[in-house]
Amino acid sequence: MDMDSSLDEQLEIHMAQRQRSLIRLLSLLKKDMDARITEKLQQKGYSNFKLGDLVLIVNIQPEGTINNELAKRARITKQAMSKVVKNLEAGGYILTRKHANDNRSSVIFLTDNGKRLLISAAESFREIQEQYTGIIGQKDTDALKEILGKLVFTLHPEYLKV
Repeated sequence: MDMDSSLDEQLEIHMAQRQRSLIRLLSLLKKDMDARITEKLQQKGYSNFKLGDLVLIVNIQPEGTINNELAKRARITKQAMSKVVKNLEAGGYILTRKHANDNRSSVIFLTDNGKRLLISAAESFREIQEQYTGIIGQKDTDALKEILGKLVFTLHPEYLKV
């Protein structure tokens, strides 16, 4: 019985602290961003687009990107990338061509529709950031970006290169 009350007390303490935990706050904000981006892209006519596929599109260079390099930049497995590439190709957002010097590789390019999607996504990101800045102010927005950047680039310095 004593063990259970201790466990219940520990759970109660955890539940009380959970509301303001960094992990929870970041997770809730990410869900909010995803919902806002999805809504904005749908309003702009991209109803057949999966938000998760955006990770690939934003990493395609204007001159095209080799599939293996794209998987690395997007930080997804080659298998996951293959599925996303099929979705995006079927949606008319990208096209692939065999690599000129390496038959095992392909080069992925944005179509005009993919370029429009990328521009619409960038506009949506800016609009959402403006909404958030309207709530917390420019000074806190700048501080938040500085703090999050410090965390990300300290934990993952390789993100600076991309």
